[in-house]
Amino acid sequence: MPPSIRYATTSDGVSIAFATLGEGAPVLFMPPVPFSHIEAMWEAPGQAAWFDRLARYAQVAVYDARGTGLSDRAQAGFTLEEMARDLDAVAERLGWTTFALCGFFNAAPAAIAYAAGHANRVTDLVVWGGFARGLDVYPMPLPADPRMAEAYWPALLDAAARAWTAGAGEEARGTAEYFRACVTPEAALGAFAAVRGVDVTSFLPRVEARALVLHRRDATAQPVDVSRGLAAQMPHAELLVLPGEAPSPFSGDIEAGVDAIVRFLGLATEAELASAPRVAAAPAGEAELTAREVEVLRLVAHGRANKEIAALLGLSVHTVERHLTNLYPKIGCRSRSEATAFALMHGLA
Repeated sequence: MPPSIRYATTSDGVSIAFATLGEGAPVLFMPPVPFSHIEAMWEAPGQAAWFDRLARYAQVAVYDARGTGLSDRAQAGFTLEEMARDLDAVAERLGWTTFALCGFFNAAPAAIAYAAGHANRVTDLVVWGGFARGLDVYPMPLPADPRMAEAYWPALLDAAARAWTAGAGEEARGTAEYFRACVTPEAALGAFAAVRGVDVTSFLPRVEARALVLHRRDATAQPVDVSRGLAAQMPHAELLVLPGEAPSPFSGDIEAGVDAIVRFLGLATEAELASAPRVAAAPAGEAELTAREVEVLRLVAHGRANKEIAALLGLSVHTVERHLTNLYPKIGCRSRSEATAFALMHGLA
């Protein structure tokens, strides 16, 4: 079930939507602008599973940057200073004086700058697919004319989703839908321009917090050398290159990425990690079920009708039907009775 949405107000008067999951040590997740939507993320492939697993061991705060998601979209702005104000507003609303900070992809430069300037607040820094210089990952500018951005928006999102997931199937299509919900083309253009122009290289030696830099070995969308450079220039950093080709932490082996962060932050023992429930997999050769598909399948096996499933999960009936349409081929079933049998056989009911 998606967490309750709350709001914080920044020092310059912008309304920021945020939510928390789990209990324990505070972990603040900085949104990878411009793709952030803390309500739609629970329908996005892999994201619910990723955050649910991390929230087993910590209290995780997620929020939408200004100009994106459920935050104030009329006040779009993506400078380092504006992103720091958004973060401060959420931390202060939660009463967090110290916390571990996660900055993935486009959030990495802002997270690095914040950690360097707030050594008394940031206990640990986790960076995934990060970079210090925008030009290292965005060598070519996007169209400057907003009308061109609007025209190319669908193709741009599809291409970004395929690169993000290292695939072109249902997961990539679902990711493109999520990206579309996050931000307008005009705001996205501004966000990418801001990120492309950023350079926080001088901040790296000033990061006093322990840092973990994560990267997928075969993720060609961004060179692993960029992550190596980050780890080499921060005084207390370590680099961990994980197997896999999807740049997104929410694709591929989700558990391995989360568990690496949990180990680094000292949130659980190896025995606790080994005993944690894992995202269910379909039969060999088929795609994995998403966390939401597992929830729907479990309720089907309990005899719930689509309308009941929709009410229990806070979804529309149409969305439940779409999940069933997607998951049936994955598990090799054609009916509710066959899906129920599959769930029973695989311990999902």
